[in-house]
Amino acid sequence: MKKKGVERSHIKKLSFKKNISVVVLITILFTLIDTIIHYFWEALEIYYYPIPKSLEFISSSPLFWYAIGKFIATIIFGGILLYFLVKLKWNFYLKTFVFSVIIVTLLEVRYALSGYYVIKWHIYNTIMHFIVLYLSSIAVFRSSKVFEK
Repeated sequence: MKKKGVERSHIKKLSFKKNISVVVLITILFTLIDTIIHYFWEALEIYYYPIPKSLEFISSSPLFWYAIGKFIATIIFGGILLYFLVKLKWNFYLKTFVFSVIIVTLLEVRYALSGYYVIKWHIYNTIMHFIVLYLSSIAVFRSSKVFEK
């Protein structure tokens, strides 16, 4: 017979793996759609992104490094946020909204502080990021049932 402590530990490990896989899937969708929009919509073109000299051999494309940076940051922020959001007794859409708003705000603050783009770009980028992340999050959270406990 298994002890309750061992069983709870096993459930927590499974829950952590599921939550991280959910965040990674949301991040893949978010980054893929966002990169396509930045590539094809001139008003949101990524014309500069700081590329470490030691990594220029991989790619010299600012859009590539922008996508990599966003991918890593979204996984980190999303993993931390999801840990807390699954514990709250809020409704599905509020949790998804908070998840999206906090991540987009953190990303946009970083982009604004870089000083490389004009205000109009930041406004368009913020709106686009929120819509893409919110819709991606709804789709993945709904199908994974991560908020249904």
